Amino acid sequence: MAVLDLSPFNTILQRLEGVADRLEVASGGSAPARPAGGAPAAAAASADNKLAVSFDVFLKEKVAPLEAAAKDSTFPDLVEGTQDFVNMLKKLRDLFAATDKSAAPGDADWAKILAPIVEVSNKAAKACDNRSDFFSNRKAIAEAMQLMMLPTQKLPVPHVKNTLEAMDFHANKVLMKKDPPQTAWIKALKQVFNDLAEWVKEEMTTGLTWKAGGTPAADYFAANPLGSGGGAAPKGKGKGAPPPPAGGFKAKPPDENPAKPAASGGGGMSDVFAALQGVGSTERGLKKVTDDMKAKNRDPNDRAPVIAPKPKPAAAKPAGGGRNAKGPRGAPIIELQRGMNWMIENQEGGTHILEEGVEQTHLVVIINCKNITVKLPKKVKNICVDGCEKVALIASDVVSSIEAVNSDRLQLQTTGKVNSFAIDKCDGVNIWLSKESLGADITSSKSSEMNVTIPDPNGEDGDIIEQPIPEQFVTKLVGTKLKTTVSDLYSS
Repeated sequence: MAVLDLSPFNTILQRLEGVADRLEVASGGSAPARPAGGAPAAAAASADNKLAVSFDVFLKEKVAPLEAAAKDSTFPDLVEGTQDFVNMLKKLRDLFAATDKSAAPGDADWAKILAPIVEVSNKAAKACDNRSDFFSNRKAIAEAMQLMMLPTQKLPVPHVKNTLEAMDFHANKVLMKKDPPQTAWIKALKQVFNDLAEWVKEEMTTGLTWKAGGTPAADYFAANPLGSGGGAAPKGKGKGAPPPPAGGFKAKPPDENPAKPAASGGGGMSDVFAALQGVGSTERGLKKVTDDMKAKNRDPNDRAPVIAPKPKPAAAKPAGGGRNAKGPRGAPIIELQRGMNWMIENQEGGTHILEEGVEQTHLVVIINCKNITVKLPKKVKNICVDGCEKVALIASDVVSSIEAVNSDRLQLQTTGKVNSFAIDKCDGVNIWLSKESLGADITSSKSSEMNVTIPDPNGEDGDIIEQPIPEQFVTKLVGTKLKTTVSDLYSS
């Protein structure tokens, strides 16, 4: 059965609409009325709810110092990063303004609702270039973007604090530069988080309260996406049209030399009906198939030879792969195995906070991960990092030790007490010790580019001291025994 091609109908309908429009203008007809949704958005958005007004005050009083610090620094990276952060906060403000108009979103709605904020967050993440002098500044902003999940939290205050702790790792790197403009900027950014925690505690301690019986969230935010101003009147259905000019449309002046209609102008009614006559005709414009053109009557020797398919080239092995490659090697896993081992495996990118179900007797294993941040706010027995690259670990209390094996570019930070560290076959390890962990033992072997960062006891709050772990040693024969000492390179 032949399939009817309806595409000519669409073309004809468009031409008919054009003819109808010209006839209506020629007869002096009025333009279509404006839809009801044409009212200015400002009128509908003027009555913001209490939460949005309060957040406006927060942006003006608490965030403005951060913008001023970025502007005073004259560094484009700080200005652009701050603009992304403030843009994210303003989109959250639009979401707060919708709570008295929209019903509570379902779990499936949040992806579309937060899409404009996710776009800003992705932009901030792409701006992180490890070759730049402002890499740590950009990473701090990228971590700060986790605030976009604030509206989804039933207990938003801990979320603000957890985001601050995840960002604090990169904030300390900025403080290490001891550059006054950058120090003022990062302190202003951290102060925004502290002030935001207080604001959330007062305004939305148990999360957002939505309007019962309000517009379905999917429909409301489809018409008012975050960043569009929010609260604008809903758009009317059908095509809208601009209002007619005062006094109506002017008639077209007569043409002194009217041109004669072309034989086939491609726009008159005659052409329209001519095209209608051809629609649906399967025989129009087709050539007759003769007997010699039929495949069954062709000479068997007059056929093209069968071309054997070319063998596919073997897939090239990825550069830097093999057994020594670090990073994901399979499906991502975060689960408790055998009732005592927390496995964080094959993860790439993002921040993972392991809190629920974690006990003091549990061991945490981070294996084959790349470019992630892992936060452990609860006390555990032991932590092992194996086969990873660019992993940042922020741990509270550890009963036994933190071990790092066959990994590169690690950041190990403690906020509580850790008794010992063991580093084996690693390159680029930075250990951040809290005041409670200053007595920890650090054992290293076959490793390089290791540093230890501690709080400065004589400096201001936030000041730190970084020291390298020796890699070069001098061994002398004393009698019949060997005596090894650290090289003079580390004497300073």
